[in-house]
Amino acid sequence: MEKVKLAAEALIKARETNQPLVDFPDDSAPKSIAEAFAIQDEILTSRGAEIVAWKVGPSSKEFPPTCAAITRENLYTSPTQLSKSLRLKAVECEVAFRLAVDLPADEGTYNSSEVKAGIGTAMVAIEAVETRYHEWPVKDPIWALADSQSNEALIVGGEIELDKLEHFPDFHASLTIGKKVKAADKGFPGGDPFALIAWLAGHLSERYPLLSKRGLKKGDIITTGSWNGVDFANSQEKISAVFEGLGQAELEYS
Repeated sequence: MEKVKLAAEALIKARETNQPLVDFPDDSAPKSIAEAFAIQDEILTSRGAEIVAWKVGPSSKEFPPTCAAITRENLYTSPTQLSKSLRLKAVECEVAFRLAVDLPADEGTYNSSEVKAGIGTAMVAIEAVETRYHEWPVKDPIWALADSQSNEALIVGGEIELDKLEHFPDFHASLTIGKKVKAADKGFPGGDPFALIAWLAGHLSERYPLLSKRGLKKGDIITTGSWNGVDFANSQEKISAVFEGLGQAELEYS
């Protein structure tokens, strides 16, 4: 547990000072997925910040599904600006959902249909991606997971009730950075976004009491993975993610 605290303190300091972390002190680097989640939980406990949103990503050949909590200070309404001092200025365009009901972590597992029934609205989101480490891409995915899965901020657009969406789930989407426009056509990572949220709800039962007692709350926003991969912006470039029939979100690093 002492190593978890050391690693959490190092990541908090790197975030607060914007000074990248080259290595963890005293051999405290996470070596397993469980240790990475324990570091996430220690950071949340130490900072005492209010959780209002989540990011969740699908499994891969090497890795199970991943997630990270997003606190109030890192949730923004579009349009917004972030500091140009951030090193990466990396962005992902995504679809996020707001829960209309609680999904307690202590009430067993959920399925996709149950989660979908509990969704109130959907919205376009831009995830601002940043790392607290010196290297990018992060050399070890376990390190990235410990660092809130490289989340810096979530910017959300206007909301539409889920049952009123015309093109769900097959949106035509694009990402504009400055004068460059590209299609964001990867679709929902992992296929069914509600299955990912169901995994998240069940997963929280295994976390620190801060999360296992909290579960997912009515009003939580959950963003469900990138439709464009990762793209990079320069300072003063306007960034816009547009999903036809859903809306848009806008960001600028300035």
